[in-house]
Amino acid sequence: MQARDVEIQENHKNKVVNSPKSYERKKIWGDRKDGWILKDLSPFTKLVPHLMTSRNSSAVYFKEKLDVTNFVRYVEEKNKELSITPVETSRGSIKKITYFNVFLTALVRLLALKPHLNRFIAGRNFYQRKKIEVAFVAKKEFSEEGEETIIKEAFQRDETLWSIASRLNREIKTVKTEDTDDTTDLLNMFARFPKPIVHLMVSFLDFLNYIGKYPEDIYKEDPMHASVVVTNLGSIGLRTVPYHHLYDRGTCSVFVCLGEIHKDKVKDDKTGELVSKDFVEISVTVDERISDGFYYIGAMEKFNEILNNPKLLEEKLEHFPIDQ
Repeated sequence: MQARDVEIQENHKNKVVNSPKSYERKKIWGDRKDGWILKDLSPFTKLVPHLMTSRNSSAVYFKEKLDVTNFVRYVEEKNKELSITPVETSRGSIKKITYFNVFLTALVRLLALKPHLNRFIAGRNFYQRKKIEVAFVAKKEFSEEGEETIIKEAFQRDETLWSIASRLNREIKTVKTEDTDDTTDLLNMFARFPKPIVHLMVSFLDFLNYIGKYPEDIYKEDPMHASVVVTNLGSIGLRTVPYHHLYDRGTCSVFVCLGEIHKDKVKDDKTGELVSKDFVEISVTVDERISDGFYYIGAMEKFNEILNNPKLLEEKLEHFPIDQ
């Protein structure tokens, strides 16, 4: 950071350390393993979880068609560079990046810059999530019979494109080459029990989540305990994406559907002529209780800005918002 590496301020009446990697705070009563309780809220805000009791019934839906011409050009030019000079990381060489690599890095950057999106409600209390955790769907093969699995990864706030791409490539390669994965193994374990037992087990886990005692081993693999779930529908050629519901179980407050990047004709603002540009449609479902509409609009504008300046994702984020 330019002025100092660590910035300290009194926030929510507690000492909060705003470091490049994560927020840190001395533990207080009400904190959970996955989040800090937020107490310095308006009386009405505190009342909202009692008036709107479920995540899915509190969901709001919006869709954007984004101009990603600069984004596409960047990926194409960067892959030409990488074919000649790969980027070396601790997990190996990166010789190629995908649109999804850059998109997910942009999403992690957005959650670092707009921390309200990384909040959740549990036990009718508000929490700021301690980590940026992303879950996304991956298919072992692109066919109707291809098995789907969900990968969940935790990222630091100052991650770069190279650190994220190397981890994603490793995880996706593992999913495609191995018979099972940890998430699938967990689901298969539950599926073996009789239905009444499964119902009791899920109800008990929901209760543990309500009181902040969710088992750590299950939490690590459970995609419903993530900052955001992403489904890349563009990988199967879908341009117009549907809205996806939120899940009442778990703590995930945001669900993103990504469509296929495609060409479209638009009128040039200067010449008035039709020009060809690259666009992508995304739909976002968010728990409206965690922030307000003005914040969501600003977040979408920031995301569009990040996607149109993808080269910045090669460098670590230096300036961090300190509002939790």
